[in-house]
Amino acid sequence: MSKVNRNFKASVFTHLFGEPAKELGLYNAFSPVQHPPDTPVVDLTLTDVLYKDRVNDLAFTVGMIAACFFEAQSTPNNNMALRFFVYGGRVYEKLIDNAEIYSEARIVIPTPEFYVLYNGIKPFPERAVYRLSDSFAVSADGMIPLQLVVTAYNINPGYNEGIVKKDENLYGYVVFVAKARKFEQSGMKRDGAVKAAVEECIKEGILAEYLEHNASEVINMLAQEWDWDRAMEINARDTERRVNAEWESLVADKDAEIADKDAEIVSKDAEIVSKDAEIVSKDAEIVSKDAEIVSKDAEIAALRAMLEKQV
Repeated sequence: MSKVNRNFKASVFTHLFGEPAKELGLYNAFSPVQHPPDTPVVDLTLTDVLYKDRVNDLAFTVGMIAACFFEAQSTPNNNMALRFFVYGGRVYEKLIDNAEIYSEARIVIPTPEFYVLYNGIKPFPERAVYRLSDSFAVSADGMIPLQLVVTAYNINPGYNEGIVKKDENLYGYVVFVAKARKFEQSGMKRDGAVKAAVEECIKEGILAEYLEHNASEVINMLAQEWDWDRAMEINARDTERRVNAEWESLVADKDAEIADKDAEIVSKDAEIVSKDAEIVSKDAEIVSKDAEIVSKDAEIAALRAMLEKQV
C-alpha cells in the first residue's frame, strides 16, 4: 500500500462543494431556515500556505448568520470537537481585524456551526454529538468555561435521507460513494470500482456534469482518500499493538519491582524475628541472672541468721 500524507490528500467532498453556490446548498440541507440563492457566501476553508492544499474540508460564512464548518469522515473520530476548535480559531482570525479586538466596542461575529458527515463502513448511529469538554483532563463542575458542540450525521444510504435529499449535490455524493464502495466490495480493484461508479452515475444523471468534467481527478482523489483511511486503520492497529506491548512491559517491570519489595520485606521480617528471638534470649538470661541473685541473697541471709544465733 502506498503511504499517504493527510496534508497532500485532495478530497472529492471538498472538490465537489468548494464553491459558494454549492456550499450554500449544502448548508441549506441542514439548516431549518432556507436561505435564498443570493445569500452572500464567503469560502474560508483553511489551506496550507506552503503546499497550497486544504487543511480542513470546508469552512464558509453565510452572510453574518453563520460560520459553517463541515468535515467528511469515513472513520469515526472522537477528536472532532478538538479539531474544530483549532480550525475555528484560525478561521475567525480571517474574519476579525486584530486591532479591533482591543477596542471597547463589542465585535459581532457569525455564529459557528459544526458538522461531521460520516459515510464509512463501520457501524455509526443516525446522529452523534461530540463536545470539546469531553476532552478536558479534569471535568468542570457547574458552568463549563469553554464549550464547542459538533453534530455528526450518518449520510450512508438509509440514514438521514430527509436531509441528504434536500441537496442534489449531497445526494449525488452519497450515491456515488456508495456505488464505488459496492463495486469494490464485488471484487473490483479500487481504480476500476471508482471508474465504474463514475460511468454509472453519469448514465443515471447523478452528478453527471461534475463527473464528466472531473472524471480522472475524481478517480485519483477517491482512491487516495481510501488509501488514507486504510493507512489510518493500519496505523491505529499498529499503535494499539505497540501500546499493549509497552503496557505489558511496564506491568512486568512493576511486578518485578513489587516482587523485589516483597522479598525485601520478607528479609526485614526475618531480621526482626531474629532480633526478637535475641531479645527473648537476653530477657531469659536476665531472668536467670535475677534468679541466681535471689538465690545468693537467700543464701547470705541464711548464713547471717546462723551467725547471729551463734553469737
